[in-house]
Amino acid sequence: MGNVRAIVYGVGAMGSILTRLLLDKEVEIVGAIGRSPKKVGRDLGEVAGLERHLGVTVEADPRRTLAAGADIAVVCVSSYLDSMRGHFATCLEHGVNVVTIEEETVYPWNTAPDHAAELDALAKANGMTLAASGAQDVFWLHLVGTLLGASHTVDAVEGRCTWNVDDYGPEVANHVHVGDTAEAFAQHVADQGWPEFVARQNLEALVAELGLTVAEITSRVSPVLATQPTFCQSLNLMVAPDHMLGTVDTTDVKTNEGPRLTFAMEGRVYHEGQTDVNEWFVKGEPDLHLRNSCVPYRFVTCSSVVNRIPDVIRAEPGLISLNRLGKPSYKHGALRSHLR
Repeated sequence: MGNVRAIVYGVGAMGSILTRLLLDKEVEIVGAIGRSPKKVGRDLGEVAGLERHLGVTVEADPRRTLAAGADIAVVCVSSYLDSMRGHFATCLEHGVNVVTIEEETVYPWNTAPDHAAELDALAKANGMTLAASGAQDVFWLHLVGTLLGASHTVDAVEGRCTWNVDDYGPEVANHVHVGDTAEAFAQHVADQGWPEFVARQNLEALVAELGLTVAEITSRVSPVLATQPTFCQSLNLMVAPDHMLGTVDTTDVKTNEGPRLTFAMEGRVYHEGQTDVNEWFVKGEPDLHLRNSCVPYRFVTCSSVVNRIPDVIRAEPGLISLNRLGKPSYKHGALRSHLR
């Protein structure tokens, strides 16, 4: 085929990184969609911080941009299917495949079954594919599944990761209640609940990939409190001691077959010198330990998405959760060469 034609749907911090990576892989960017009045009407190259104009204007109307046609939309707007299903549906209705960093689409069948079924049917009706990727694709799913390939027996799998709130902007910082007191956060959770974040979807995808079945799932959230004044760049806020730097989202899964799985995700404002970490312990025969220090989660979220584009275009129509998309792989050179 000719050049892969893509639309950048969401032009925040992640969309800006993705723009550069797409160009590096010789993807033809044919449209860009944003919602900030400070970005709409400007050239995507300028918005993405590149030193050149791309001849692509950031538009506010998704339908107008999608109507021009593309092979795929790279969507980076929000984290939950409830708020994203309209964006995805618009892409699919216009005959455009979707790859997204939206975390719930990793494995949405139990946390958002109605939305997942609706989008799966819509994608199939239009011959399109919807799938998610990001850091979780390699570091929290397939890397762990590969490690477990060295196990004879598995009693428990315990994972943890830390990620820097300031890498993702004010929307994420507000989501994890940076600056709030623990008491105010506890009241918020008591009054409104707390949506199960990617820790659950990731473990459910891992359980499915391993051929296990879920007996019981529990999730919980706890605040991460500052021990010293800590500056949050995303909110331009100095967080006082005993106020929140972020949250830890933890999911525990008991399987019918016996192995237990736990994953704790700590999203927080970092102190100087802290880095993103990915760590997994396998208890069984033998005990195994995997640790990745200094993982640049923001960048590998974007590079993983770009590497997945040929996989998504080639995949069967429908909503394809990550356990069904196959192993991720490095795509050297122009993406079009991986679609021959």
